[in-house]
Amino acid sequence: MVKLVQKILRIRIVRYALVGGIGIPVNLLALAGFLYVLRGDILYPVAVACSFEVSTTVNFVLNQLFTYSEQKHLRGWAWVRRALKAQMTSASALAVTYAVALVCKYVIHVDPYLSNTAGIVLAFFYNFTVSKRFVFRPGTREHAQHGGSVSDDDPQPSSAL
Repeated sequence: MVKLVQKILRIRIVRYALVGGIGIPVNLLALAGFLYVLRGDILYPVAVACSFEVSTTVNFVLNQLFTYSEQKHLRGWAWVRRALKAQMTSASALAVTYAVALVCKYVIHVDPYLSNTAGIVLAFFYNFTVSKRFVFRPGTREHAQHGGSVSDDDPQPSSAL
């Protein structure tokens, strides 16, 4: 059973999904906090944006340390550049989240927490695809060390856990 779990955890999208799974309660807790502080249904879009930013930052750090752990060599400005790329990617994923959450809340009249969660789930697939190609793409030195590209769905070496 342990070997099966280890094999499953070697699949990058599974690790990415686990991090995203952690990001959902982080996002919802932040949303609850921002809705409480902002006190008003009219400020729901602001609360969604703020909670998304909190969870995006947490997810970036966890993805860097867990999902793309073979790229830990990043230091200083390389880490900052990657974080900025992640923020740009997340901003576009926020548009997906916003659109779904606002349509669900204001058009379909779904609970705000369920609306936000639906937006997050749909943005997940978009964000994974863009992130693996834009944010977490190995640099030239790292690419050469790995002997070319590493498939995001193929099992990774044990050291990547």
